[in-house]
Amino acid sequence: MVSGKYSALSGALAREQAMGNIAANLANVSTTGFKKNRISFESVLNDAKQVTDAGGINYSRIRKIGTDFDQGGVRETGRELDLAIAGEGFFKIRKGDDTFYTRAGHFMLDENGMVKTEDGFNLLAGGNQPLQLQDAAGKIISIDDNGNIAVNGVATDNQVQLYSVNDENLLKQVGNSLFQLEQGGTDQGLENFRVVQGSLETSNVNMMEEMALMINTQRKFEADLKIMESYSTLGDKQDELGSIS
Repeated sequence: MVSGKYSALSGALAREQAMGNIAANLANVSTTGFKKNRISFESVLNDAKQVTDAGGINYSRIRKIGTDFDQGGVRETGRELDLAIAGEGFFKIRKGDDTFYTRAGHFMLDENGMVKTEDGFNLLAGGNQPLQLQDAAGKIISIDDNGNIAVNGVATDNQVQLYSVNDENLLKQVGNSLFQLEQGGTDQGLENFRVVQGSLETSNVNMMEEMALMINTQRKFEADLKIMESYSTLGDKQDELGSIS
């Protein structure tokens, strides 16, 4: 009986974590370039694993929390330095010694012509060099699908570069639609990619899907609580029977 109670408790705790993940996804439904997280569960059942890991108790736990890198929608903005990625790849940005990867392509020029994010991160071009557009302030900046940049209709030697990573599972979310590569991760510049000027990639969170997941998870959480309550009631009854002389 005790094992059943712990099984229900483990299920309730796992569903509570899932609810927190869903809430975080919903909070970022309007965040540019945001990628939702998905939770996968596992059950510790019979076999040696149950004996060694679960102490003889069947229970549920979260196996993995992974990022879903599916493409988000594309929203037109009309800004010259708003860039959406169509297909694979990431913008690579840097501030100080910290390097990040993002799909949020909202950029601007500083007083030195450096292309930066709102938070002051430099956009890196080929060779991991900061992208600089000298004397481009106040002029028309055109960026074609391949990232080639022209200023007032004159082609420049500058190009927006996209990067891929060897294993997306090694990308760790660090907030604000930013990712950092964990140990063992490497990147490389993409040769073939497509950017869309004057647009931004929207979050890939589907509100209706998340709401349906929330309702389903809440129901399972409530079912686990009811099971725990039933076991408590049975335990009380068992104690009463045990006291009869």
